[in-house]
Amino acid sequence: MPLIRMKGQRRQHQPGDIFVLQPEGHGLRFGRVVKTGQSGPEGRFPGGLLAYVYDVPAEVEKPDPPVLTLTPDRLLLPPFFAAPWPWAKGYFRTVEHEVLKPADLLAQHCFFDPARSAYADENDKVIAGRTEPCGIFALANFALLESQVDDALAGRLAPAPSPKA
Repeated sequence: MPLIRMKGQRRQHQPGDIFVLQPEGHGLRFGRVVKTGQSGPEGRFPGGLLAYVYDVPAEVEKPDPPVLTLTPDRLLLPPFFAAPWPWAKGYFRTVEHEVLKPADLLAQHCFFDPARSAYADENDKVIAGRTEPCGIFALANFALLESQVDDALAGRLAPAPSPKA
């Protein structure tokens, strides 16, 4: 099921930005930018954004109750890295900004890095082992992200990436 296109936005993204996406037939879902990309040793994706999407349905573009429901235990899918273009094209729309608190973040980010056949954190540092939820260390392909949202909302779990695959 596709994501419905809304009005596009061109903006500087900041950690704490809350956005909406609209999967066809499922109302709105909220997401949050948790880190902006940087170049150098602290990030492989300059300009990329680390984001969460929550399983918090809504009929309007403001979280109700406000951000209290946007917690790591309510993630719809693992964290992912995205380029800013889904906002520019209108698939994601920033609706609010709240300063991030430690309780808003996963204790450990985990991404499978196929280039190294290892797990890494959001800063591209290899970690000892897999922690859940575990995403893929790559900029999200939009078609794949759309498919992951569709699968998660339909209750179909995608196979977890691993070094053995």
